[in-house]
Amino acid sequence: MKSFLINEIKGYVAEKGNNYFDFLDGNAFREPIIGFASVKDPMFYSFKEIIKESHLTPTEAYELFFDGKTIDNGTVISIVLPLSYEIIESNKERKMPSKKWILMGCFAKDFISDLSNYIAHILKEKGYNVVDPSSQEFFKIVIDDNAYSNWSQKHIAYTCGLGTFCLNGEFITEKGRAILLLSFVTNLVVEPDIIPYENRTANCLHFHDEKCEDCIKRCPVNALSEDGIDKLKCFDMSYGKKAKKHVKSLGIETEKAYGCGLCLVGVPCESENPVKQ
Repeated sequence: MKSFLINEIKGYVAEKGNNYFDFLDGNAFREPIIGFASVKDPMFYSFKEIIKESHLTPTEAYELFFDGKTIDNGTVISIVLPLSYEIIESNKERKMPSKKWILMGCFAKDFISDLSNYIAHILKEKGYNVVDPSSQEFFKIVIDDNAYSNWSQKHIAYTCGLGTFCLNGEFITEKGRAILLLSFVTNLVVEPDIIPYENRTANCLHFHDEKCEDCIKRCPVNALSEDGIDKLKCFDMSYGKKAKKHVKSLGIETEKAYGCGLCLVGVPCESENPVKQ
């Protein structure tokens, strides 16, 4: 069943990603990476301390969606969608994000929703329950003195063995950090993947001898430093008044348009794990 799911997901992305985005010359994504973890993994419970007490465990997300129906055993599935080289190359300006990058942000939500529905459909056909926590009403993004959600895709992906964190809190996979993430909780039981990394920042050059700080230099609003990320500055750059004005200047007429991503490209980790190169 594990191999079946991996092949189905890769096939869907290869086919639909090639014709879903008409503003691109080719596929929006490179081949995805898929990871699996047990809903019982104790790391999921640690996020209540690392992030916030309100961060959901897989069991809690499952029970919220299925109206209290519990899950004794099951699997968390995390998917990395690496952005295409075309999109990455388009966003290497230094001040504001490219039109292709912003349009990707507009339409990627719809694509991810369709992919999510497809995965739910094939699992239900096999007799399993499944929920995509980030698409539900109980999913929350909170902006106060920080910015966080109650279902962190990056932390879920880490637990599924798909990558590690970096200096600015982003996530570096074997296919870099110019990526999109989604995840599911299901009562399907498969063999969980093992985290192959020594620590939670193993893929970031800054924490190796090279002391890379290229992402810091790429940020136009100085939201990044050796101490990490100022999430409020970063959020304003992506969603604030200046961002909205920039979107209009590009002739994009939609409220869904947003994004920055300048620190994700023009860096050694944009499309690969730089530590292994």
